[in-house]
Amino acid sequence: MTGGEPSEPPASVSSEKTAVPPPPTWWKFWQGPHERVLARATVFLAIATLALVVVATIQAYILATTDSSTRKVAAAAQSAAETAKATLEAAATSFRQEERPYLWADSFNMANPPVCQVPGGTRICADVHIVNSGRTPAIGIQIHRYATFGADAATVIKGMKVPPYTFASGDMLGSVGDKWGTAVTDVVDEATAKDILDGKVSIYVYGVVQYYDIFGDYHETGFCSFRLPNGGPFMACEYGNWFDKR
Repeated sequence: MTGGEPSEPPASVSSEKTAVPPPPTWWKFWQGPHERVLARATVFLAIATLALVVVATIQAYILATTDSSTRKVAAAAQSAAETAKATLEAAATSFRQEERPYLWADSFNMANPPVCQVPGGTRICADVHIVNSGRTPAIGIQIHRYATFGADAATVIKGMKVPPYTFASGDMLGSVGDKWGTAVTDVVDEATAKDILDGKVSIYVYGVVQYYDIFGDYHETGFCSFRLPNGGPFMACEYGNWFDKR
């Protein structure tokens, strides 16, 4: 083949090389005048912003609800713990009250002999007997007992000061037996001693017993009794008797 014109490629080959694929459908959304495209973009941005606001609101609601529920659960747990603690403390207190010792003055009687010759002169003596009606022993028992008579007896008894007592140092007393001590009056003359012994003047025996229980708690019992006239028995005073709190 010489001297001829160059042959042209087939028409089918030329069209395949020059053909351009059509744009996607969504691209048409952005076609048109600039004002229209800008308006469409503004609307689209507003919709997207609104969607973000809705999502953020839902998330905030979920977090708030979860936080509120968590706080309620925590408050309920704390309340339950406080209730359990109070119940345990009440049970412990009740147990101690049931098991602790209770000391009190069980009986009084004139000493034998009732006249005590102690240094300083003649005094009238009376005995007080302390028993334990509790379930456990009392520890470190100290009995402070006194005796008085006359018109100012009530003033003297009410004015008695309870001695300080900070630790257990004394005898122990269980639910069997008793502890007793002798109370003495101030010095009396012969005539006053005779009036007391004959029952014309009442003698008052009073004081306080101090002790600890096995749980380490301090207790005290105040006591007061007086002898009825004419040699009668001892009776409890209207004052001077107490358990723990005066």
